[in-house]
Amino acid sequence: MSNRVDVVIQPVVLRFSLLDDEVVYFFAADTEAVLDRMERMMGIDPAESALFDSNLGFLPVSTTVLIRGERNILVDPGNHHTGFYGQLGIGLSRFGLTPGQIDLVVCTHCHHDHMGSAFRIPGADIVLGEGEADFCEEIYGPEETAARLAVMGRLIEVGRGEELELMPGVAAISTPGHTPGHISVLVESESGERVLVAGDTVMTRREYSERTFSHWYTDDQLQGLHSSLDRIHALQPTTVMPGHDRAFAPAGRPG
Repeated sequence: MSNRVDVVIQPVVLRFSLLDDEVVYFFAADTEAVLDRMERMMGIDPAESALFDSNLGFLPVSTTVLIRGERNILVDPGNHHTGFYGQLGIGLSRFGLTPGQIDLVVCTHCHHDHMGSAFRIPGADIVLGEGEADFCEEIYGPEETAARLAVMGRLIEVGRGEELELMPGVAAISTPGHTPGHISVLVESESGERVLVAGDTVMTRREYSERTFSHWYTDDQLQGLHSSLDRIHALQPTTVMPGHDRAFAPAGRPG
């Protein structure tokens, strides 16, 4: 059976600040402007302010991808609010599916904008990279992490530096850097197409092509990102689906 890859929810990013007692939202069509350039407009200097101590809120909706073959696999079910208010279910209905028909949930990493709606697919096995569940505990605490995983089926981990076949032609690949246990998904079709669902190893097209990363990354994270991008480039994908940008064909590939 040939594998099919579709976007269920396209990404969008909002920034927000507190102005006196009002939360003010900012939006730009250009993803790069939202991620870093807008911060300059807001007067936020990473050299002087820590991310969570500055008046900067980050409300992203990540790319949610459906892979259909021998199984139905959902990659990055997305933010809590897309699941809570029903957009995830509405998106799946466009492909004739309900959340109950998803066999496997892959979370490229445990940040809320990628994993927050996993609980809307209870009972499905969940795939994380090795060590990512521990990173969840650092962010959300042990009790909340345990509660999130308790509604899911089996926890399946992709070993550090390894890859794991999820079904014929579909593999989860270790790509640490953005987070310690980050993974990506490679989908190969009978026609030779190779679609990479990159998560936040590649947040934007420019990160893939120019390796220009956010100024909030640490040196250790950047080292991991470059190593993971080396691995991704070696896979020679025909299509890349970033975590926070539209899908694209890499340079030298047919668009």
